[in-house]
Amino acid sequence: MHISIPRIVIAGAHSGVGKTTVSIGIMSGLKKRGYRVQAFKVGPDYIDTSYHTAATVRPSRNLDGWMVPATGLVEILQHGTRDADIAVIEGVMGLYDGLSGADEIGSTAHVAKTLSCPVILVLAARKMARTAAAIVLGCKSFDRRLQLSGVILNGVAGRKHAEQCREAIEVSTSIPVIGALPTDESVKLPERHLGLIPTPEKTEELKPILSKITELIEDNIDMDRIVEISKSCGKLSRGTNWIFPVKAYAHRATIGVAFDEAFNFYYQDNLDILEAYGGKVIFFSPIHDQGIPRGVDGLYIGGGFPQILPLQLEANECMRKDIKKAAEDGLPIYAECGGLMYLVDSITDFDGKSHKMVGLLPCRTQMTKRLTLNYTEAETIRDNALSRFGQLLRGHEFHYSQMVDVPRDAKFAYLMKRGVGIDGKHDAWLEYSVLASYMHLHFGYNAQLAKSFIQACTQHRRR
Repeated sequence: MHISIPRIVIAGAHSGVGKTTVSIGIMSGLKKRGYRVQAFKVGPDYIDTSYHTAATVRPSRNLDGWMVPATGLVEILQHGTRDADIAVIEGVMGLYDGLSGADEIGSTAHVAKTLSCPVILVLAARKMARTAAAIVLGCKSFDRRLQLSGVILNGVAGRKHAEQCREAIEVSTSIPVIGALPTDESVKLPERHLGLIPTPEKTEELKPILSKITELIEDNIDMDRIVEISKSCGKLSRGTNWIFPVKAYAHRATIGVAFDEAFNFYYQDNLDILEAYGGKVIFFSPIHDQGIPRGVDGLYIGGGFPQILPLQLEANECMRKDIKKAAEDGLPIYAECGGLMYLVDSITDFDGKSHKMVGLLPCRTQMTKRLTLNYTEAETIRDNALSRFGQLLRGHEFHYSQMVDVPRDAKFAYLMKRGVGIDGKHDAWLEYSVLASYMHLHFGYNAQLAKSFIQACTQHRRR
């Protein structure tokens, strides 16, 4: 049995070429044509996927070759496209950029080859003409195993410029140019310090921009050629149920997941994996709700931007007190990055103003101008709700903050082999039944992480 879903990768010659704009325009354009489009993003990205979700009206998913092994990537593709007609995969950074300069792990090319996908290269053509052909030829020659099937030019100065680039590329490489986009500032997506602003914060503002992007793509890219190329994907054997069980488990525990303008960084497959193993997911808002949902057996507080909305989080004293009391009563809580920041005493924002948070972990979060960005690897040094002593974990960290005044006797579950964590050496602060880390995990690395958390929630319910 093979996976037959038509699929295509939208890659970039380098970062900043407009991959996200092109990708969501293609996704939206295909949806307008009646296709059920499943979006994916290469790499550990939560923000671009929120734009995919807005364009396709179905959750986008992540494909990361560092955090998830090849068998898992195939299974995620298969799981996500069960009821889809076509898959559009947005790449990360440049086509061949990954974990290191020595190999392809974590790169767009790595994922494209693993999933037997044809690739369309987005090239920023501003201030170049024939040189565009040299770049495309280099990308084609660098790895002949990659199926480079088309080029989209972005930022062309006009029809003459587009034709010069097109002629050079097609004559020199035999790769077709299937579109050329003019510069258009009206379709620029909103940004701030960590990149694009997540769509849960800009839902209404995004609609007219998305409409303009779709129109731009439809007017300047051969959408029929996109579909044709997507059907040229290679044979791919079906997954082996390494991540998802053959049959979903019966309900075992109810897990409250924080989701609102402040907390929305979740891998969709993490939530799906929890539900597949018996965890019923229900959402709540630390900003808008007065307390955690009744009857939950555990909480999952993901990443996001609590530092952008600290006044709203501080104002909801009822929620902060409810979470703290639930933790003190032994409720299992798993918090990542923004969730970690929310559980401490306070957040000091970029303007130096302090805002009260949950007060469960005795330290404060200080926003900084220094970016911490790493793929991470850690060894479990204390048993916890997700992992056991000696277990290795892979993930990533991405933030502009640090923990200040962490007690010397703070207990940590992870010893960092790669990355910074909370104190430079450790991550995953343990307090009561709380596990709070800067490190984001993808449960596709090891589904046992999700099963262990559900088990901890089940045991709490039985007390």
